[in-house]
Amino acid sequence: MRKVLFCLGILVASGLGAQAQTPPASPAEKELQQPLLLNDDKPTQAQVVRSEPSGWRAFGSTLLVIGLAGGSLWAFRKYGMKKFPGSGGSRLKVEETLALGDRRFVSILRADEELFLIALGPQGITLLARMDGVETAPPESFGEALEHHVELTRPTSVREVEAMIKGDRP
Repeated sequence: MRKVLFCLGILVASGLGAQAQTPPASPAEKELQQPLLLNDDKPTQAQVVRSEPSGWRAFGSTLLVIGLAGGSLWAFRKYGMKKFPGSGGSRLKVEETLALGDRRFVSILRADEELFLIALGPQGITLLARMDGVETAPPESFGEALEHHVELTRPTSVREVEAMIKGDRP
């Protein structure tokens, strides 16, 4: 135990006797140690005049933002709609689209007042049917709708189809 205390005493004594020598200060360090003088006539935070919040300023800002948003919406509708896909023009429009899954769609396309049924898929676009005689207005009564449905679903013989093709039967 005495040996340990003796070693510790020697270490403490050698540590007290040795003093670190500091190198002389460089010119940059001397400049940093000088007091800071603020006589350049620039306003500080304490000198800046702050105005109180105003209800009129907030109301005016709100009106300005609403006016800018409304003007942007008007300009977008007037000048910007022709650049988006699906907007087409006045001659070509997509009337309705049905998603079938797996990137496949069926769409009704209107071109110059004619309707086309098209299929869109990964392989491309296919024309399914030209819908010239399709009624766009609903029937006037339930009886007419039922009669039309029965006529469409009635089985047709081959002779009737051949007669329709030749134009013998309407």
